[in-house]
Amino acid sequence: MAKRRHNAIHQRLYLKLTVSWAVAWIVGIACLGTLAISMNGRLGRVGLEDMLRLRATAVYGLSWFDAQGRFHDELLDKEPGLLTGGVDIWVISQRSPDTVLLRPKQAIFNIHSPAELANANAGSEDGAIREGRDSLGVSYLSLTKTTYDDADRVVARILVLGDPRAIDAAHAVFTRNLLLAVTALALLGLAVGTLLARQTLRPVAETMDIRERLIAAAAHELRAPVANLLAICDSVGYGDIPLEEGFTQVRHVARTSATLIDKLLLLAQLDSSAAGVMKEKVRLDLIVEAALPEGHGITTDMEESVVVADRRLLQIAVRNLIENALTHGRSNGDTGASVRITVRHHTVTIEDDGAGFRMDQLASAREAFRKAPGSPGYGLGLSIVQHIAELHGGQLILENLAPHGARVRLQIN
Repeated sequence: MAKRRHNAIHQRLYLKLTVSWAVAWIVGIACLGTLAISMNGRLGRVGLEDMLRLRATAVYGLSWFDAQGRFHDELLDKEPGLLTGGVDIWVISQRSPDTVLLRPKQAIFNIHSPAELANANAGSEDGAIREGRDSLGVSYLSLTKTTYDDADRVVARILVLGDPRAIDAAHAVFTRNLLLAVTALALLGLAVGTLLARQTLRPVAETMDIRERLIAAAAHELRAPVANLLAICDSVGYGDIPLEEGFTQVRHVARTSATLIDKLLLLAQLDSSAAGVMKEKVRLDLIVEAALPEGHGITTDMEESVVVADRRLLQIAVRNLIENALTHGRSNGDTGASVRITVRHHTVTIEDDGAGFRMDQLASAREAFRKAPGSPGYGLGLSIVQHIAELHGGQLILENLAPHGARVRLQIN
């Protein structure tokens, strides 16, 4: 049931994260694409309008009327490209109505009366761009510029017609290519978003799995002392054991349970907050020396070693390793288990002469509640040390010795 609930929560988180990313990505890409298409169309139209104004100004500057009112366009012949290139340019006299002074050699647009169009445009602001269609339905942009004589009288109007079809065709190509690019980017973004969502939620899923296993194992381990407490209370109540003996047994079970709870709380703290590590320069050899118990067969070979670490966590790690070695090492008479501790170059090496790690559990011995059948303890010591080593950028290395025994190395970077 818990596994299914965990999978359902993970799937909901994954779906929400993926949908949120997809919506944000697609909306962002769509907005950028729309803006690019709009700007491209606007720039193309502005470019054509600027060209019409430039052509009208050029004709205005390169042509003139003499004192007799004759029109001169000789300078325009020296600029042949001015009168071609997607435009029709007309100069219509205002002194002789409908008299065309300059016409395109080969008109692009079929205009029934250029004079009427020029006069109609003259009703608006001089130089204003207007849209229209010729007699064949072809769209154009038109601009009219008025010329004056020395007496400030209107003598002619310059009519420039521009062809927006080339601009529209280029804009259509740009739009099509941009839509293809946007579609490709959207698909790529969705793929990347899906991958990122999966990668982002993977640590969350692993953490949830670890915590579920931790809670299940903790419940299993705490069930036994609770059952023992109930059994002791029942035995005292029935008179099977004296009250004083029952009190002693209850105290022993309570101390054992308190030790388990303390280790569980420490493991939870280590698993949830790396930011709480307070690092400083400490002597690793002195920390090991302070953690040595009295009355045990422990030999040491330590040299001065300075590391940057959290003193409290390092003391906990060293004490757990020593307790683990003493618990699992072979008894050596009155001095207990034979243990050897070496400190070299930021590394604490602890060797015992016990049975060593089972081969099928060597790789998983650092996980919480992993212990050999019948082994004392709760299987939390090595898991705590592993977390402390990771918080310091180090590692915990486990090895078996021949013919028997175990070697544990705690490296602090």
